[in-house]
Amino acid sequence: MKNGRIKYIDTNGQWNGMNKYLVTFADGEAYTFFAKGDFKASIGDEIKYTVSNEQMKNAKMVRDDYSNKGYANNKSSSKDDVQTSIIKQTCIKASAELHSSRGTSDVQSVIEDAEIMFNWITQ
Repeated sequence: MKNGRIKYIDTNGQWNGMNKYLVTFADGEAYTFFAKGDFKASIGDEIKYTVSNEQMKNAKMVRDDYSNKGYANNKSSSKDDVQTSIIKQTCIKASAELHSSRGTSDVQSVIEDAEIMFNWITQ
């Protein structure tokens, strides 16, 4: 297995229904990678890869390295962000409904009560 920081990514046609990408690394090495759709890394990313055919200069990215782009590890944090957003929206709605019956509330007090509810829920 090799590591490399991507310097250039060039589209290099198609083969057997897959897109070909010529990826040049900072150390000057260049390999062709095959992908369904877009290449799963960007310029500047450091990836792990294995050379599948040295003579043809073909390589495969090691799948666990997709975390550089957030394809694997950020899924859970993305779900956490969505859950947090849902909780915040629910709290602000509950607080607004509570304050609407009072008639003398202002935006700041609605937000303060929503924060209290959010903190209680997420403890």
